[in-house]
Amino acid sequence: MSDPLNGLAFDRVPPAGAYGIAGEPGILVSTTEEPFIALAVARNGFGASVAERLGRAFGGPGADRPHAGFGSGSTVVGTGPGRFFVLSRSEADIAGTLRAVLGSEAAVTEQGDAFVLFELSGARVPDLLAKGAPVDLDPRVFQVGDAATTLIAHIGATLWRSGAASWRVLVARSYEASFTRFLIGAGAEYGLRLEGRG
Repeated sequence: MSDPLNGLAFDRVPPAGAYGIAGEPGILVSTTEEPFIALAVARNGFGASVAERLGRAFGGPGADRPHAGFGSGSTVVGTGPGRFFVLSRSEADIAGTLRAVLGSEAAVTEQGDAFVLFELSGARVPDLLAKGAPVDLDPRVFQVGDAATTLIAHIGATLWRSGAASWRVLVARSYEASFTRFLIGAGAEYGLRLEGRG
């Protein structure tokens, strides 16, 4: 079988389409630039308080641990002690809102231009991601809401399980092409459909 990416410049994002084995794709991938993303880093001693405030305001995990909490139009992902990504589809000034909610307990930075969000669905997604991530992603262990900040195929990523057969992966924009290539290569044996940017 010929390489579908042959001749495509390495720094170019592969085009939408079907990759790998023919037939019904086992994995669907779409990418989106989540409109509004901010990072909140708790000041020393305020990790638990910041997690609780985020939980009340956004439906976050409510605890200072690697976990994703889902609210109405927003997601809060704990990535490490006192560190939280907040993603929103509707809150244009997410950084300003966070500063109002958290006050002096956390430093907040706007991150909307820095990342691309990959949305993956299908029963074989854990098998695909396991080819590049040193994390146990077995669905019996890595449950809905679980999150991890790790390397996937040597690319820094924050991932979380957003549903029974759905996952989200946040990757630095500069690695979008490389990460997409990894997904295509690792998912070829299951059949992968790459959808256009959402």
